[in-house]
Amino acid sequence: MSIATEHFYRVASTGWTHCHAGRAQSAFPWPRLTHNALVVLDIDDIFTDVWRFEGKSEFAKALIEKRVRTEGLVEGSAHIVVHRLIKVPGGFQAYFSAVSLELWQRCMEWATGQENHCIVLTASGLLCHGVTNGQVRLLLSQRRLMCFAQTEEGMRFGSTQALGSEASALANAAQVLTSNQGAVLGNVGPDAVQWGTLWSEQSGDSDICLAAVQQALGGTPVIQPAVELDMDGERIETVLPELARAAAGQHALNTLGERLAWRAENWVLAITLVTAVAAVGLMAGGVLLGQRAEQLRLAGQQQRMELQALRSRIESASSIQAPDKLVPAAEFARTLDGGAQYDPVAFISLLKQSIGPGLRIQRVRLEPAAPARARAGGGDGGVAAGRAAPVARWGSARGAAGWGV
Repeated sequence: MSIATEHFYRVASTGWTHCHAGRAQSAFPWPRLTHNALVVLDIDDIFTDVWRFEGKSEFAKALIEKRVRTEGLVEGSAHIVVHRLIKVPGGFQAYFSAVSLELWQRCMEWATGQENHCIVLTASGLLCHGVTNGQVRLLLSQRRLMCFAQTEEGMRFGSTQALGSEASALANAAQVLTSNQGAVLGNVGPDAVQWGTLWSEQSGDSDICLAAVQQALGGTPVIQPAVELDMDGERIETVLPELARAAAGQHALNTLGERLAWRAENWVLAITLVTAVAAVGLMAGGVLLGQRAEQLRLAGQQQRMELQALRSRIESASSIQAPDKLVPAAEFARTLDGGAQYDPVAFISLLKQSIGPGLRIQRVRLEPAAPARARAGGGDGGVAAGRAAPVARWGSARGAAGWGV
């Protein structure tokens, strides 16, 4: 859920204001809500400060409540909200708000009685949220200027209220605050200082305070982007929606269970959005894979068709019968091929070379070869009495040349 679609309520000493979808309008106090809402208590009567104590930090609330009651800083009993607590040598420091017990009880009963999630915060909680060591944040809320800082020396808080509606009154208040916090502002530098307008209905008020901060810093701080709300034709400048949403989980006055329920609902929305985006991505990937698979299937089908055509052509060629006129020529070719192994000239030459003394050749003949490896060739002749050796040599020579003996 975006900031533009959420509902925010600012509770001030002058009344309630409902912010939604770029508009702001007055609202009746303690309304019956039909939607989730973030409610910020921006009341001057809430006492806020940074105190240092000796001892154990486990007793911080009790020690603060006792001192607030003793000094009469809050009318009646008070409920202590500790926004931040750090340990220092010999004790601890606490940045806190003291809310009148009557206001706090009514807020909690009203928020718990809503059918939808209703998270209640204080402006002081927004002031410190996200400020780390070595950083400073300044916020303007109507005619009140607040400052929170955390350094190696500890935490610091300051607040001034403009006495009057004139621009000069606000300029004097800004000058007082920056002078009181001058040591801190001078040490951290412009890049470590955040400036924001929590709520301003007067055009130019933010510029007046920012000029005083720039003069104290010797440069321009980090300016938190503000949204503009329309309230009956008047322009309101505020960073409240962004800060309230960021700080709701940590600085809400609600019980832990209510905060977890609100956070879980926001997680569900975020997870739903992520799931939807992932589903779209998977669908797109599936479409691409499907297209690729279809392309491969078509290519394989084309190859199978080409292979089948080639097989058909081979089978057709194998079944062709030779014409009757070509049969004698084919038989003659086969005879020539079979008779190519007989070379009468070579055989006569071999006979001449192998005839020795006492051996006489009378007749030569070539015989068709039997199904054997040797060629067949023979001759008739005679040999002198007692001269068998020439015949043996002649037979050996024929065998060596590949002719049958």
